[in-house]
Amino acid sequence: MSNPRPKLKATLRTQTTPDTKFYVDFEWWEKSDLDIKTYLYSRLPIEEDETSMDLERELIDLVDMQTGQVRQVDGFQYIVQAYFRQMPKDFLRTTSMVDAAFCTLLANANEPMSAQELADVLERPVDIVLKTLGGPRIYQGIRPVFE
Repeated sequence: MSNPRPKLKATLRTQTTPDTKFYVDFEWWEKSDLDIKTYLYSRLPIEEDETSMDLERELIDLVDMQTGQVRQVDGFQYIVQAYFRQMPKDFLRTTSMVDAAFCTLLANANEPMSAQELADVLERPVDIVLKTLGGPRIYQGIRPVFE
């Protein structure tokens, strides 16, 4: 008696390219067992005193200098964004690629950046950025944007 193997359909996975944009998916953080604020406090050199003010409840207006569009962010997000914009360049070279990409995206107000843009900022090969961030595993909520 023969027992044929079932035929499985190949899953279609969209391929990432150097032009694929990435962003931090905050919903991923909400669904995971991790808390983004705790992660930032524990893994990165942010002083808790800097964010202990009532800024977490306050909304701050941010102006996009290119479009003039105003959007509101909570105080914690504002502090994180401002902090990462002031990070020394050597931090991005000496930390893990995932941490460096995460910090870069947050410094960029989580505006999607292409793999090539991330590679240029991180001074890492674009193929490494794509293999790491474009693979099946999601690191720190960093996901590709597929239209």
